[in-house]
Amino acid sequence: SAVAINLVKTQIYINFRLTILIMDVKQALRKLEESNEFKNWRKKHKNTYFSYAFRIQEEIPDEWQLGFYDNSKDKITTFVISNSKISIRPEEEIFKKEDTKITEIQLSKVRLTFGNAAEKANEFQQKNFPKDRSIKTIAILQNISNLGNIWNITYVTEAFNTLNMKIDASSGRVLEHNLSSVLSFRKE
Repeated sequence: SAVAINLVKTQIYINFRLTILIMDVKQALRKLEESNEFKNWRKKHKNTYFSYAFRIQEEIPDEWQLGFYDNSKDKITTFVISNSKISIRPEEEIFKKEDTKITEIQLSKVRLTFGNAAEKANEFQQKNFPKDRSIKTIAILQNISNLGNIWNITYVTEAFNTLNMKIDASSGRVLEHNLSSVLSFRKE
């Protein structure tokens, strides 16, 4: 069991070190808003608003995908921001229930950085599901009508489970969580 404890401590250290070295969402948004690509796009899309930030930590650690929603078209435009470049993806349809409203992120109320949210998620996972260690972390900053601004963090675990945690982006409190088997997503 001493080895398992050391592995858990190593995982915390590695996750913590990676989050310190990466650009946070507010920095990515500032970089985007200062870019000519965004300024030119914004002139033609004045009625859009910031609706989500997305990243998969283990795949491209310095990349953020930032989404801007156009309510009149019910479409979203995504910008991909990394330390080295900014690119824009074509406007696309949104996958959502018909009555679901896409809400603007209230950035002034987002006090937790991605690094803070990742630490809260790690603490929660280790306390409540210590055998379900993460091999992949998917993080979304979004504003959900009944919860407000949240970090929606999903771990894909070594045990082929997904652990989803909705963390209040202001207080850091875990509002909801769900552990389910990846195998349960198969169609029967």
